[in-house]
Amino acid sequence: MGLIKQKNCMKQCIILYLAGSEVTMGSAVERTDEHVREYLVYRGFTNTLKHLDTEIKTDKEKGFRVDKIIDQLQQFIQSFDLFGLKDYWLYLDRRLFSRLEDVYRSTVNKLRTSLYRYYVINTIQKGNLEKTHEFFQKQALELQGQVEWRDWFILPFIPAPEQNPAFSPYFSRQWADTFLVSLHNFLSVLFQCMPQPVLLSFDAEVQKMTSLLEDNEQLRQLLFALQTESRDQRDGDEMVHHKLPAYVQNMDRLGDTELIPRTSS
Repeated sequence: MGLIKQKNCMKQCIILYLAGSEVTMGSAVERTDEHVREYLVYRGFTNTLKHLDTEIKTDKEKGFRVDKIIDQLQQFIQSFDLFGLKDYWLYLDRRLFSRLEDVYRSTVNKLRTSLYRYYVINTIQKGNLEKTHEFFQKQALELQGQVEWRDWFILPFIPAPEQNPAFSPYFSRQWADTFLVSLHNFLSVLFQCMPQPVLLSFDAEVQKMTSLLEDNEQLRQLLFALQTESRDQRDGDEMVHHKLPAYVQNMDRLGDTELIPRTSS
């Protein structure tokens, strides 16, 4: 039952994410951090507050902000920091991916493969062949037994690999963008599905209540506008149907003298 429930949760989160859910875990964490910081100030826990701020600055999960995690990975790639890239991915794997069901392991492995290929392609595009050779030397033991890397060890020795049919797709901007979007979506859905502590649930309830209050205010204003319009319409109808004296109905057949009031003798 637990596995079925978790799978259903994953599917629901995917639907919510693709539907464009406005409430993200990253924004909820950021607001909750502010609430905790405010509480620590109120309680006078200054040392705890200093430790909190320090750990937030070095937070590898970036407050569950997917865009910042992607930026960090790209910084490692652009600076040719293979060790930093591997270490950061290992942290994400240990902290996040290892908690997933085994059925998602193949997806994680494919994303890691694409990440390493993204790194290698960048070294070639930037003309840093030394880093290209370094990658295969340091990763040889890990990658040589993997089928998806079997043909890649000849990459550093191919002239103009961007024109080689086997590798040219990986040099296209389309491939890079597709990979980054896939990684972004996977992390976003993962964060949506993670079990949340009570504080984050409280934040979600506050946001829901705030949204309901805003909706109620909009409905109240709409109701007031409709009531005002109806009252104005009713007042207008009363003016149109204002009754005149009965003889006015026959004024088109009366002469002016007949309108003069008669005096009793």
